[in-house]
This record gives sequence, structure tokens and C-alpha cells, in this order.
Amino acid sequence: MIVLVGSEKGGVGKSMIAAHAAVRLSMTGKPTFLADADPQQTSLRWAIARKKNRPDSPTVESASLVGDLRPEIAKIAKDYGHIVIDCGGSDSTALRSGMLLAHRMIIPSRVARRDIETLQHVSQLVAQANAERIKKNMTEMISRVVFNGIKALPSFWSRIEAAKKAVEGMGLGVSKFSIVDRVSYDDSQYQGGTVFDAKEDQKAINEMELVLKSLLRKAQLE
Repeated sequence: MIVLVGSEKGGVGKSMIAAHAAVRLSMTGKPTFLADADPQQTSLRWAIARKKNRPDSPTVESASLVGDLRPEIAKIAKDYGHIVIDCGGSDSTALRSGMLLAHRMIIPSRVARRDIETLQHVSQLVAQANAERIKKNMTEMISRVVFNGIKALPSFWSRIEAAKKAVEGMGLGVSKFSIVDRVSYDDSQYQGGTVFDAKEDQKAINEMELVLKSLLRKAQLE
């Protein structure tokens, strides 16, 4: 499976989600590769730290890629069962070419109005990519938005519902589960970890498990 994690907005948690997706997929026993197509190379640095500090944890290989990802991903796919691509927060050649490769696209977003507004153009890019895929007799990419940095407050859920309706009105799917703003997500990534490795915050582990299942499975969990 090829998973693209991308959007046009920075600071929405793309690299954190990409790292967790890569580790969770590697836990299936299939070789997993994390391709860092973000100029900041956050995922690459995380993967290097993981190899150095967590040699006994599920392995995730990584490299930095730029431009049209298709030639390099085609080579990588020969040796890896799963590939996660972390794209930077902009409309780029990497993002557009990734949409022509991926089986699933994870689109992280905050519920703030300015963040939601950027998804309109992302929706258009997804539609264009799927139209091109259909012309080439490829299956359509399944894309879903996941809300990240959610406040665990009862009053916040109405904002989530409003954001969900707005995004669905753009033609994008939305994960049934959101990611709460927990310090454990940030803390666990120290030295190449994730909440799956740290095993200290069971709420975060259960939450991320549900989120990734809802994003990566063909049909969402009921």
C-alpha cells in the first residue's frame, strides 16, 4: 500500500501522522518505507533517530525525495510492502505526483476556518488526480481528512461537526475519528518513537489505532 500524507497547510501534523502510519504499517510485518518529500525533512530526521536509538522497534526505512516522485517510488515499491509519503505543506510537484501513485491519501487539518478554507483547492487537486487515474485505467485514490489538535472539551465537538460538514461539502471524505491535542504525541517522537513504541498513553494508542484504521481501510469503521 502507498499512503500519501499531504495538504497545502503547514503545522497540521503531517509528519507526526506519517510517522505513526509508517510504524503501524511496519507492525504488520511487511517492510515499510517512509519517503520524505518535505523540504524540512522532519520525517527523515525522525527515521534516522529511530534507527539509531530504537534498533529493536519495528523498522522504518527512509529517504528524502523531491520533484516527481513516480520514478523513485516505483523503484522503492519493488522492495517494500508499504510506503508512506510525507509531503510538505504546499501545492507542489511532489504532492501532485504523489496523488497519482497513492492508494490512500491522509489530509490532516485543524478545525480553524483558515485551515478548512485551504482544503477547497486540495479537493480540486484530488478530483483532477482521480480523473487522470481513471483515464489510465487506475483505481481512484481514497482520500480522507483527519482533524488534528482537537481540544477534549464538550463545547469543541460542535466545531468539529461544522468543520466536517464544510469539508464533505467540498467533496472530501472525513475520518470518523479525530486526534486530540495530547503531549504524548510530541513527547513519544523523541529519538524516533511513536505512542505505539512508548506504550505510556493508552488513550493515545487506542485513538491513533482507530484513526489509522478509519483512514487506511477501504471502508471506514462503523
